[in-house]
Amino acid sequence: MSQSFSKTEQRLREELTKSLGKRPYRMWFSETTMHCTEEGVEILVATPFAARWIEQRFTAVIDDAATEAFGKPTSVRIKSEAKTCEHTHARPTKHKTLPRPKPTRQLHSFDDFVVGACNRLAWSAAKQLEQGSGKSISPLFIHGVCGVGKTHLLQAICKEAAKTAKGRVRFVTAEQFTNEFIASSRIGDFARFRSRYRNLDLLAIDDIHFVASKTKTQDELLHTLDAAGLRGARLALASDEDPRHIRRLNRALANRFVAGMVVEIDRPDRETRLAIIDRLLTARGISMTPAAIDRLASQAVGSVREIEGAVTRVTAAVQFLSSQRKDVIGIDDVERVLRATPPTSHPIRMQDVIDISCTRFGVAKSDLLGNSRSTRIVLARSISAYLGRKLTTMSFPELAVALGRKNHSTVHAAVRRIEKRLEHDSTTEGSVRIGEEEITVKELLDQLSWAIRTRANE
Repeated sequence: MSQSFSKTEQRLREELTKSLGKRPYRMWFSETTMHCTEEGVEILVATPFAARWIEQRFTAVIDDAATEAFGKPTSVRIKSEAKTCEHTHARPTKHKTLPRPKPTRQLHSFDDFVVGACNRLAWSAAKQLEQGSGKSISPLFIHGVCGVGKTHLLQAICKEAAKTAKGRVRFVTAEQFTNEFIASSRIGDFARFRSRYRNLDLLAIDDIHFVASKTKTQDELLHTLDAAGLRGARLALASDEDPRHIRRLNRALANRFVAGMVVEIDRPDRETRLAIIDRLLTARGISMTPAAIDRLASQAVGSVREIEGAVTRVTAAVQFLSSQRKDVIGIDDVERVLRATPPTSHPIRMQDVIDISCTRFGVAKSDLLGNSRSTRIVLARSISAYLGRKLTTMSFPELAVALGRKNHSTVHAAVRRIEKRLEHDSTTEGSVRIGEEEITVKELLDQLSWAIRTRANE
């Protein structure tokens, strides 16, 4: 490396230290190798994971630091020394016009998002915002529990918008926004930080709940959103909670979040879970019988991540433990793996079964344990009996005592009623109505079983 480019590398490292702070710089960049040439800078890191992490979290910071070090916008290339992962992005120079850089490969797209009843509204709103006709719904605020596809939609919006946007598109986490703001505060360089966020056509911020209780960061975020909005930028935000329920959130910021469209993504319903499993198996070139897929869909109810984990465990275990590679994974294979990896390490209490059933059906515990013959209460009681039999080690007489029944034959009859309903899952006899919701008995049992196992693990 020539002496001039050696000095360029030194300036680049100094700029990264200023922007990130000493500790993040030491963690992610102190051991990297940087090659600075006339074409730009190539950063070599130890592992593919580190390459992906740096690309996802620090792209904007590296771009700005390289511009300062080289004295002009330049190309930045991030590579893994293991050569199994490579990420490239380019900045246009003053000398020639380069094509708009493609979004990084790890960004999700709309094409690989499985649409179902649980997320259709959020998907439609995201598509509208991405297409540029959605300024009327900006800011779009998507919320839901972890692992249901919020980040996927935000990245898809950015990936598609970057193909056609005349200006700049940025996807960041609220943590990254906070870290960059703190770094700019430390060195007193707010101008560069603000130009990075206030001159965009589309800004997407994930995990917005991260800024809760961070007063100064919230103030800066509010000013950033207002400035971007006045410029006509589209805004997409995501959080684990509805903005009106995030504690220690600036009231003005909360009002800004709800000024556009607020939409929730629910946990995946059965049809969506089946479609996700089918998509994952197809992508991995694995065949599984319909019964085996259905069993996995019953086991993984909480989130898309849980579904992905279940598919990975089953397919890996079957392929590694079988004496020969299976062309098709069957229900017996799935059951064998699930028995070897129980979903809960704690015993399930009948008390939890009753509490969660009462909550789901909206009935009082005293009514469920009493003598009421209301249709909803009888159904809740029967469901509790069935789940108690399946999820606990209690006998019918013990279940009768727990449910306030005088004779265990009534519990046995209740369990049989649910089993018969399950035999008619595809007909109206296999469905129930709870308030305004109509749901199959099979799906209801899956949801309740998941909630009970989750409580047992808490």
